[in-house]
Order: sequence, then C-alpha cells, then structure tokens
Amino acid sequence: MIIKKYILIAISIALSACAGVTQPIKFEASNIVTEESYLNTKATNGIVLLDVNWGRWWGCGSYENAQLISLAFDKLPISPISNETPPALVLHSPSRLAVDPVFINYAYSLEPGEYAISAFSIKVARSVSDVGFLTAQRDKLYSGGKPAGGTFTVKPGEAVFIGNFYLDCAYGPTLWRYHSDGKEAFDAQVAEYASRFPYLDLRNVQFRLFKTKEFGNDYELVP
Repeated sequence: MIIKKYILIAISIALSACAGVTQPIKFEASNIVTEESYLNTKATNGIVLLDVNWGRWWGCGSYENAQLISLAFDKLPISPISNETPPALVLHSPSRLAVDPVFINYAYSLEPGEYAISAFSIKVARSVSDVGFLTAQRDKLYSGGKPAGGTFTVKPGEAVFIGNFYLDCAYGPTLWRYHSDGKEAFDAQVAEYASRFPYLDLRNVQFRLFKTKEFGNDYELVP
C-alpha cells in the first residue's frame, strides 16, 4: 500500500462536543475497488478517491494523543435515520496500535448520487491506562433529517477526488478534511492513485471536495 506525507492546510474549529465518549463504530469495512469490480461496474458507477491518515496526533487538545480509527458515509436519501443502519461506505484504521502518521490512498466504486458523512470514531488517550473513544453518529451528524456534517457527490462513469481526511486538534480532537494545495500537488496525488490502482481510468479525475462547514474549509482548484 502506497503511503506518503502531505503538507496539511487547514484552519481548525472546535467540534469536540459533536462526539461523545463512547464505543467506536463497528460496521464492516467496505471493499476497495478491484480490477474485477471496476470492470463490472464502470458503466454505472463512479470512482471515489480519498486519502486517510490513521496515525496518532500527539498532544491533541487535552489528550496525550488521538487517532482517527473509523469513517463512514450514507447514500442519500436514507430512511429511517438510525445509528444501527449499515452505511454505504465504511473505512477503518488497519490498526489501533501502530500506524504511521501518513496518508493512505483509497479508491471505491460507488453508485452515483449524493453521500453524507454518517459516523466517525476517534481513539483518545490521556495515558497508557486511560483510553476512550469520541464517536459521532447519525444522531449528531443529521439535523431535522438533513445531513449536517457534509456531503460529496459522484456521477456515473467519473472519478472524483473528495479530499484527505485526518484530525484537527486546535481545540480538541475532531475530524478534518484537508486537500491537495494547487494543481501540481493534485496531479502528483492523482499519479499516486494511478500507481496504486493501475486498472482505473484516471485520465480526467474531478477535484470536487467533500463539502462541509463543520470538518473543512471551502477550496477551489485553480487550473
């Protein structure tokens, strides 16, 4: 699995109250797109590209360290809005113990449509013996039946980049969506996806970030 470091660009906001100290989400992880699944669905589905950094952030707010361990999205519309309903896309950290603090490439074949963040879990530790989890689920990430955490869209036959996901710790641990800074950095990131997933057609990847007011800042790629 190709891994790498990026310069992180963000202005953090305090949203630690969005998640409660509880248990992490336990839905089954989604399968990364394979050559076979891509060929079987390329006429109807789109390809979603994202990076996730599962590494620990030391000195995160009042915690000794924090680590993003799970991330999930719903395909909209969803009804009923229940924490028990399996999400459409689920990602988990490969380990809760030792993960390098670098971004990892992911690619998924998804049905076209709009997707909303439905859950995330962050492992937090004040010491070796004092460990817990901050978990936000649909009861926190939807408001009045509408997604409040953010959304992304994918169209049939396209490949779309939605961002680099990690933590922000300015005011306490929270999820944050970062991004490639400028066209040169984006092209380099697309080249990494092409190397990791050589069977995908990535000649015209769309830069269309996960759109959120809670976990990232607006950004448009200048041609």
